[in-house]
Amino acid sequence: MLIGVNVFVALCLLSAALLYGYVRYRSSQLKTAKCPSCVAATGATSGGLKPMNILLIGSNTRTGLDPGEAASFGSAADVPGARSDVTMILRLDPATGAASLLSIPRDLFVPLPAHSMSGSVGKIDASLNNGPDNLIAAINQDLGIPINHYVEINFDGFRRSIDAMGGIDMSFPVPLRDTYSGLNITRTGCQAINGATALAVVRARHLQYRSNGRWLDDPLSDLGRIRRDHTFLRIFVDRAKGQVSNPLRLNALIGGLLNQVTVDSGLNVTTLLDLFRRFRHLNPDTVPETTLPITVVPSYRYAGGVYGDVDMPVEPLDQQVINAWAGPSGLVSVPPTPPVRIVNISGIAHQAADVGAQLASYGYQVTATTTGSVPAATTETVIRYQPGSVTAALGLLGHLSGAVMMAPDPTITDGSLTLDVGSVVAVSQPAPVASPATVAGAPAAPTTSVPTALHQTPSSAQDQAQPFDPGPCPPAA
Repeated sequence: MLIGVNVFVALCLLSAALLYGYVRYRSSQLKTAKCPSCVAATGATSGGLKPMNILLIGSNTRTGLDPGEAASFGSAADVPGARSDVTMILRLDPATGAASLLSIPRDLFVPLPAHSMSGSVGKIDASLNNGPDNLIAAINQDLGIPINHYVEINFDGFRRSIDAMGGIDMSFPVPLRDTYSGLNITRTGCQAINGATALAVVRARHLQYRSNGRWLDDPLSDLGRIRRDHTFLRIFVDRAKGQVSNPLRLNALIGGLLNQVTVDSGLNVTTLLDLFRRFRHLNPDTVPETTLPITVVPSYRYAGGVYGDVDMPVEPLDQQVINAWAGPSGLVSVPPTPPVRIVNISGIAHQAADVGAQLASYGYQVTATTTGSVPAATTETVIRYQPGSVTAALGLLGHLSGAVMMAPDPTITDGSLTLDVGSVVAVSQPAPVASPATVAGAPAAPTTSVPTALHQTPSSAQDQAQPFDPGPCPPAA
């Protein structure tokens, strides 16, 4: 018995040493990068972890693609720069075990961080041209969402990761195609797809589906892609969880992911293992998945620039969705009303004076109302604040509805705000804060007091599944 116990202890020590060595070996393969714009997580600690926001980036950069991928998608010389095809923020709360996912449409028109390669304004996906940290800065500065960590993967990494897990199974109700992404599904039903086909599925924003002998377009373009990506992510997580029981498959999956993704230097292997232990039993089908409501302005021209179709924000719907996604632990306190200088960039007479008078009724001191240049026929309202004072801007945002965005501006005096009043804005009572339980009921249509660009109905915060969308395969009988 003593010999048996000693042998058992020796085997346990050997297994622990091997496991420790394996973790050290794999951690050395994890690609990391500095992230100055990432902030430390805050909130109650549970098991050594605090609530955190992790930015998930699907980059379309051609840099680093192998020759086969470059032949399909173009080389870095053919398609320079980088865009974020996928921009999702995963919020994890270890204390409650809750998780929620928020998607940001890639065409959201925003002020870009200082020194961005794409200029002072543009689509939010263009901020990735300067790297993930620049995209994180844009999200924090324009939307008021702090990012604690990020995970980035490109075309090649995505494809290899899916292949490493042996592909995935998806069900296709109708034939699908997208000549831009290379998607070409010719038969229906449940089928195994490899990494190349999976990549074509998640990239498809010009999707066409076969119906009654005709090819029809998905009218929602990028919003349609977002809802399909949400479905794909659920299928991927289910598939990945199934790899845990197969050491060979698990090793291949871990090796595929670690070799192909880049994370911020603060997201080390220890933190990843702690997150895995806390959330390993999470059911992906129960995770709320929401998207910022927007309206689309086609063929947009702004200050002499041509931006194609852009997405305009819709307040207070966007902040309601963000607050519900973040949950009670993610809410910020609203400071006292600071002095506000108002500049009319709308081209509408008396717009600054009218907005100023309404804000004054809520206690804001309007220091001046002036007229500025009109950059576009449809203009966003921009709340400009001293860098680092985003909370004050959020307070003013709570009194505005319409196409409203925030932006840091070092020329603004600390403790005050400048409001560039656009053509799609109204002053209203602060919107009530939604709870996580009501996020599924986030409004899809405006009330009479919510102005929208081109008077469109805002897109829904919730995925609106379509009959042609692929989905998970039914469980085996």
